[in-house]
Amino acid sequence: MSYKIIDLFAGAGGLTTGFHLNGFESLCAIDSNKKALATYGYNFPHTKVIHQDIRKVNPVELRSWLGLQREELKVLIGGPPCQGFSRNIPAGYRYLNEHRNQLYRTFLEFVQEFRPIYVIIENVPEILSAYKGVVKNEITEQLELLGYKVTSNSLNAANYGVPQTRARAFFLASLDRVLKFPEPTNFGDIRSDYRTKKSCHQMNLLESNIAPIVTVKDAIGDLPLLNAGQKYDDEGYPLASQTAYQDILRNGSTKIVNHIARALSPIQMARVRLLKEGQDARDLPSELAPKKHYSGAYGRLYWDKPARTITRWVFHPGSGRFFHPTQDRTITIREAARLHSYPDNFHFLGTYTEMASQIGESVPPLLAKAIAESILQVHN
Repeated sequence: MSYKIIDLFAGAGGLTTGFHLNGFESLCAIDSNKKALATYGYNFPHTKVIHQDIRKVNPVELRSWLGLQREELKVLIGGPPCQGFSRNIPAGYRYLNEHRNQLYRTFLEFVQEFRPIYVIIENVPEILSAYKGVVKNEITEQLELLGYKVTSNSLNAANYGVPQTRARAFFLASLDRVLKFPEPTNFGDIRSDYRTKKSCHQMNLLESNIAPIVTVKDAIGDLPLLNAGQKYDDEGYPLASQTAYQDILRNGSTKIVNHIARALSPIQMARVRLLKEGQDARDLPSELAPKKHYSGAYGRLYWDKPARTITRWVFHPGSGRFFHPTQDRTITIREAARLHSYPDNFHFLGTYTEMASQIGESVPPLLAKAIAESILQVHN
């Protein structure tokens, strides 16, 4: 028996993918991004997709249209927009009353109407402390008033088998009993800057059931070599799988898709050719160094470490550590998807920048899978 889910603010379907990996079935998905929803519909053809501003979707009419009784839906999942909470947005431009920062309230209206057994809300970690905790407290209190037992926490995707140090906050709510957050399955050095003093927090992996962190090489080391501007799309695997992680993502796939490398400008190419693995803008000569840049900008990834957070700007080397460890280019769409833990048979649709946004704005599927497993442990 498969359990039904509805995904609000679904995007390309990162949360849904993780739940599907645990046997859940998506009944409906809603998003205002037409191209992201096209990607969702392509990968989940049996799911009803609604391209609409969620504020214009009536929860009562939706429940009637889907033929669901209250408390019949197993899980309502979603990640309301996070721009108003993210530290990537300057503090002077974060406004609690800005309409996108109010959409968690719209999400709660759907909870009230459907009364699903479980509710999962995902967002940036800052939502737990933003505006002196006002948002976190409101979400928790409103869910409790509806009869839910609520817990919240921030998790790092790298601790759950994702080769990326992406932190996300989750609210877990249940009509039945308190849901427990999943125990980490992977452990390792996940500092944002490996040039800083090494963390003294260590764990003897031989004395635990926790596996080492998944690295960039574990994730993408088997993919074909490309130059900037080239692509290897809809073709078979030229190399055998080299790691357990690659085995997981290759499962059910016979071809590589979306392995597309963006062309670089002359100045970007000049910069990347001077950089070695792990180096960044700080290592460039003065005549090529940008005047201002983000931490890790124009940086090459490390083969033996996880990637930093994959953002919607993964195609732009000035926005983060997005250069390939050894090849003179930024990482491809498929490499970004691999680092985000999307299966190889997941196809992205749209322009290069649209596909990059779909990945960077989604939840890593293996992190979502860990959350889904927590529900199954309680429910079963």
